[in-house]
Amino acid sequence: MKKIISKSILLIMAVSMAAAAMTACGGSAATAASDETLTLYGVNDLQISAAQMVAEENGYFAEEGLDVDCVYMANVPEIAAIMANGEAKIACANNYSTPTWVLNGADVVTIAPTCNMGGTQCLLLREGIELTDVSQLEGLTMGMVSGSTQYVTFMNMCEACGIDPDSITISTLQFADQLSALSKGQIDIMAVPEPWVTKAQEECNAQLLCSGTKSYIPGYEGDVLWCNMYACIDANREWLAENEETAGKVLKAIQKATDFINDNREEAVKILAEHIGMSEEDTAKIMTENVYQFGVDDTYVETTKTLEEFMVKENITPGGQSLAFEQYHDFSVLQEYLPDAYTVSE
Repeated sequence: MKKIISKSILLIMAVSMAAAAMTACGGSAATAASDETLTLYGVNDLQISAAQMVAEENGYFAEEGLDVDCVYMANVPEIAAIMANGEAKIACANNYSTPTWVLNGADVVTIAPTCNMGGTQCLLLREGIELTDVSQLEGLTMGMVSGSTQYVTFMNMCEACGIDPDSITISTLQFADQLSALSKGQIDIMAVPEPWVTKAQEECNAQLLCSGTKSYIPGYEGDVLWCNMYACIDANREWLAENEETAGKVLKAIQKATDFINDNREEAVKILAEHIGMSEEDTAKIMTENVYQFGVDDTYVETTKTLEEFMVKENITPGGQSLAFEQYHDFSVLQEYLPDAYTVSE
């Protein structure tokens, strides 16, 4: 295994892997006799697509006159290739992936954030490693998905704790493969979101090192801000220009679902637990770490700009290029169809 791979190479690998994985998965917008039809891509977790799952189950898309085929992938990097080649017209993503997609040539924009998910971007330590000092992390091996959001948590943890990130060997592994590798002692640290955090704790007795918002590392315990990241809805720019009303209906359905999650938590837990195949108890626990907040406010804008600066500094964007906030956001549909959901100060 090698040390940390170049971030630009990691992102290229993510797109290549996504292309191979998604060749057989189609989906394009079409017009039916009665309903507008489209495919909405998402991720089978409680961060990226919780509102999508609830909207599907509760019929909110149908209420808006849409016939939506929801396709759920394993993670956001798997969506990269089909957004880049235009096969996917609209998808659930995050504000970490979008600027990289745009700089790599994808003609996409974020049209609305849906969830602050920093509290579920975690690092876990293998059972049997008794951590008494932060320096013991150096020399360990960590599993990570190429281009994953947990990289932000990892790098900010290293900076805050005075750890040389190059002292930790990274092995590129999908979430399920990390779980297996951790149980076999092949890696020492997992870098995963929920529900894999809970799976690792229950199946491998893994210890939570930190999330994007809380640290359990000796000497650095307490609230932190190592990853403040948002799930969002992305759309192909050309498709968006020709289908503003359809996009507006999607956003209305997602807003209804977000309100349902916040106002009817017990019912939402039941829906989501069944969808992702977890117990209601674990689902409820995970959901408390996420902030389900639909719409754009000053915090989203400031947080996203700070995240983009981090990506440039760490050379995560291709060639360390910078991208202005306006270049990968378009809130015109949100402002037209859901004006109360846009509260950015002028």
